[in-house]
Amino acid sequence: MKRTLALIAAYALAAPAHAACLGETPLAAAQAWFRQHYTFWNEPTTTLGDAFAPPLLRLLEREQACKVEGVCAIDADPWLDAQDGEARDPEYFVEAEDVVRLRYRFVLDERMPTQSRELRLRFSGADRCWRAADLVGPDGRSLLRTLTSYYDE
Repeated sequence: MKRTLALIAAYALAAPAHAACLGETPLAAAQAWFRQHYTFWNEPTTTLGDAFAPPLLRLLEREQACKVEGVCAIDADPWLDAQDGEARDPEYFVEAEDVVRLRYRFVLDERMPTQSRELRLRFSGADRCWRAADLVGPDGRSLLRTLTSYYDE
């Protein structure tokens, strides 16, 4: 009985650590990033916690502080490389150990034909705890490099 309670307690204490990650695999992390943190650049960085790799999280914190004054490094939706439109019907493809390609339908106007677009999501981590490290948009621009360049890191 004591052993069972000890195992339950150990599991309960370990669960929050994994809950903070985006996913146990890069594929699961990509799906969670799109579904749960689509507007990550506008979310308080305190809500992103351990779901984002420290270098990206640090730069997003600087972006948040900069936005108090106006437009900063991120001036469009990084998923779209556009200010308007929507990403719909995402499909995910594992390209490498830490890279997932995401294909979606870009919808700008319901009356117009949609376009297929792709981007790449990079992750850091291991041991079933993967975090967002970079988003390379449809135009091939790395969000991490853009932020690093803007903030001279």
